[in-house]
Amino acid sequence: TTVSIASAYGASKVMSAISNAAEAVATLEASHGVIENDIVEITSGWQRPTNRIVRADSVATNDVTLEDVNTSSTSNYPAGTGTGTVREISTWTQVTQLTREINFSGGAQQFADITTLDDVIDQQIPTRRSPITISLPVFFDGSLSYVSVVRTAAETATLTAVRFSFPNGAKLYGNAYWSYQEVPTISDDTLRGQIVLTFRGFTAFYTS
Repeated sequence: TTVSIASAYGASKVMSAISNAAEAVATLEASHGVIENDIVEITSGWQRPTNRIVRADSVATNDVTLEDVNTSSTSNYPAGTGTGTVREISTWTQVTQLTREINFSGGAQQFADITTLDDVIDQQIPTRRSPITISLPVFFDGSLSYVSVVRTAAETATLTAVRFSFPNGAKLYGNAYWSYQEVPTISDDTLRGQIVLTFRGFTAFYTS
């Protein structure tokens, strides 16, 4: 498994329309440059797809199908209000020397108690999900190429995409705030550091 941070983006392209469909189709400005299998970041008038990192499933001139972005519910995605921008992620930089003690937390469904006085069984309804946080322990080496990219993302508090690539070919994409531990600790006579990701918005998982 490898972890990479987005280190270069293309220019934002206007998304003049986005459809309500099982796989949303975004209409982009002319000469947008997005091709099939490109990874893009979405900014939309719809809250749910905003900040998502997704793959272009197919491209027909200015119409780009966004893989596994289901916008068919007009309650969650009111028709005609999802316009915004799309920008391609053009370069990734691998975060190297990760240890095996990666820790995932959050993402659990939250519930609100709606039990009334006459209920004999407590009642709950789903509300929000807790934020996802991932801790990436590393063998500390400030000279590695990824450090300046992660440090910039951390210092500017800028949402920056992350890619997890798994041995079976699957990939997980998300947008996250990054933090970088500037002062290493010592464990087993080696210098250790830590990168922490706090995700914003939905993730995307592709099996191939």
